[in-house]
Amino acid sequence: MKSLKPLLLVGSLLLSSMAWAEGGSDRVFERIQQMRDKAEAVLIQAEKAPASERHVHMQEHMKMLENIMSQLHDEHPAPGMSTEEHLAWMEKHDKLVDDVLGQMIREHKLMMADKECHP
Repeated sequence: MKSLKPLLLVGSLLLSSMAWAEGGSDRVFERIQQMRDKAEAVLIQAEKAPASERHVHMQEHMKMLENIMSQLHDEHPAPGMSTEEHLAWMEKHDKLVDDVLGQMIREHKLMMADKECHP
């Protein structure tokens, strides 16, 4: 039990310093938005690519979306947020999730169109 307290202290200091270095949720959301925009660009490349080359872009896009969703899943509002701040945080988070799901739907439609062309 005595060794657990220092471990928790060190862990909390590391986590708080990571959050401080990240600049809080706004910076995290900005970084995720940039990732989302890059994924969108890759999806557009896949949509414009010939069917024989499309799978390369789609595979890259899937990996990007997996990374984004993982980060969105791990992101949580700060414990001391006011109700208004919490609602604003939820709106930003939900919008990013909606954008990513929209890209997934577009990618799915693209895959289904490929299957119609190549049974």
